[in-house]
Amino acid sequence: MRTTLLAALAGAAWITGVALAKPPAMPRTPAPIQELVYARPFQLDRGFEFTWRKEKPLVTAGYILVLKVEPALLYPRQTAEPVLYVGDTTAQRVNVGYPSGHLVVIVPVAPDKLADFDLKKTLIWFGTPELPERCTAQSIAAERDKAQQAGIQPVAEAKAAAARSKGGSQLNVTDDYELLRELAPLIKQYAPDESERADNLLTPRVEERQQDQPR
Repeated sequence: MRTTLLAALAGAAWITGVALAKPPAMPRTPAPIQELVYARPFQLDRGFEFTWRKEKPLVTAGYILVLKVEPALLYPRQTAEPVLYVGDTTAQRVNVGYPSGHLVVIVPVAPDKLADFDLKKTLIWFGTPELPERCTAQSIAAERDKAQQAGIQPVAEAKAAAARSKGGSQLNVTDDYELLRELAPLIKQYAPDESERADNLLTPRVEERQQDQPR
């Protein structure tokens, strides 16, 4: 529920000014990213339901990525948009990314595969406009085939290593609430026009606010 709400907030964040601009033309897909900027593995004590694909798997581990992207791919159209794929799954967008062109995302990875997750062998691309919550393992595989046929390649080894080095050690937190709080500084750093979105992620839990109330 919380993840769905935060996703809705991210989609609404563009209203202040961006909505008044003429939408850019829908880019052709499949389309590659421009650069992998940052990569950091994470693990949770309590998993959360991943609502960014139809199967809604439980996420307890994965990667945090910051991607540099052609801004037109990120324009919030409030309808089907190019879906972001990483390997064999969709990615959860944590911010809008327009017009900065920098997108912070969460990529689910099975805990037993986290140590072997290899960014230089993992395809990252934007596929056919769709709603991510409709995507299935079968449709993702079909989109990956299209990307490979279009000549899209994984990130170069040196770029993957640099992004991983910038990410640092594995992040271990309790749940998705704490995970999202950790992503707020990345939004402020790479998409400063979305600082309000970052501040929203830092809002204390209800129980934390209650504890701070004078008795």
